[in-house]
Amino acid sequence: MLMTSAGYALAICLAIINTGLPERQVKRACKLMPKIVEISAKEDVNPLLVVSIIQVESSWNPKAVSNKGACGLMQIVPKWNPKKDGTKYTCDELKNPELNIRVGAKALNRWSKRSGGDTPTAICAYNAGNICFKRIRTTYLHKVESVFYTLVAMLPMNR
Repeated sequence: MLMTSAGYALAICLAIINTGLPERQVKRACKLMPKIVEISAKEDVNPLLVVSIIQVESSWNPKAVSNKGACGLMQIVPKWNPKKDGTKYTCDELKNPELNIRVGAKALNRWSKRSGGDTPTAICAYNAGNICFKRIRTTYLHKVESVFYTLVAMLPMNR
């Protein structure tokens, strides 16, 4: 049975609810889920992977800023993810959830292509860059995989 994008967004939202996240995170996640599914399809990345990265990177806080200057839900570093015209996003721009998800999904797609579709390498590179083509940094990878597989198990169609 094929599921519509709205149905898939709802299924992911239900999975997130079932993981026991705090209500604030669940509300933010479910509000953004239709956009996450839409953007993920456009960028040819798995929406569950995008959701997992958001959970690990920012716990659904769109205003999160790291000590390395990474901004927003997917913790985008402006200098590594320029606009099409080559200029840099500001951290304030990247606190816009939809823009942040678009830029993050594009980056994930880019790393996936660069890794020949090797998902663990792409996940690692999303976080740590080129070093992952020599050596996988497993701590971050395991965090993302843990969220991912928990969501997969919680999807209504898998229960």
